[in-house]
Amino acid sequence: MAHVSWTQQPPTSWVAQVDGQAICTLKGKDIGGWNATWAGDRLWPPPAHLPKATPQPMRFFSSLDEAKAAVEQALNA
Repeated sequence: MAHVSWTQQPPTSWVAQVDGQAICTLKGKDIGGWNATWAGDRLWPPPAHLPKATPQPMRFFSSLDEAKAAVEQALNA
């Protein structure tokens, strides 16, 4: 189980780190919501409603808490 630490980079970014290495960056959008972008080769799986879609390095979340939870869940899967 990976221990994820979060570092805020003002004004609207958060970086997930595991063992001091940046794993994912969350960036707030002007229109609301958050983009979560993996560092390296990790990809988000396609959404359930589009199972044939290509996995992507970025995914949109409606809230910061939802984005953080998804990152932590993906790292501990």
